[in-house]
Amino acid sequence: MQPSLGWDKPGCSCGFGRNWGKLGIFALMTVEVSSWSRVLLLSVGLLAVSVTAQNCSHILQGPNGTIQSPGFPYGYPNYANCTWTITAEEQNRIQLVFQSFALEEDFDVLSIYDGLPQQGNLRTRLTGFQLPAPIVSTGVVLSLWLVSDYAVSAQGFQANYEGKCAQFSNCLELYLHLPYGRM
Repeated sequence: MQPSLGWDKPGCSCGFGRNWGKLGIFALMTVEVSSWSRVLLLSVGLLAVSVTAQNCSHILQGPNGTIQSPGFPYGYPNYANCTWTITAEEQNRIQLVFQSFALEEDFDVLSIYDGLPQQGNLRTRLTGFQLPAPIVSTGVVLSLWLVSDYAVSAQGFQANYEGKCAQFSNCLELYLHLPYGRM
C-alpha cells in the first residue's frame, strides 16, 4: 500500500502542475497541522533540461557578402557559439559594416579578431544595442565569434563585408588588368 501524502485529507487544498517554460511548480498545498498554524508548502523544481548549444562555423572567401547571426532577425538561440572567418585576396583588407546590431548587453558578446580567433588578435568586443562603427582589418583575415548565455537573447546582428585594396598601387594595377578598366 502506498503511503498517503495527505493531499486527499480534509483541510488540504492542493494544486498540481504548472509548467512555465523550463520552470515547473509541481505541488502547492495548505495543510492544518495539529495545534500549529497553517503551513504552506511550495515545491519548486527545475524540470530536466536538455541543453543544446547552437554551434556553427563559417569560412567565407568571396570578395563580399553578408553575415547574420543565427535566427536573425527573430533572435539568436541561447548557448550560441558561432564563428565566421573571412579571408580576402592577397594584398587586400576586409571592411565590415554593420546594418543591424542587438545583443543582450554584457552577457552575449560578438568578438572581432584581426586574424584568426586567438587572444592576441582580439580587436574589439561588441555587446548591447548600439550600431558599431565600420571595422577594417589590417590583414587578409577577419574573424567574428558570437557567444550567448543561457537566458535572454535579442534580435542579433547583420553585417556586410567587402574586400578592399590595401594600397593604392595594388588597386591601380588590378584596375588596369580588368576588362574595360572596371573594378
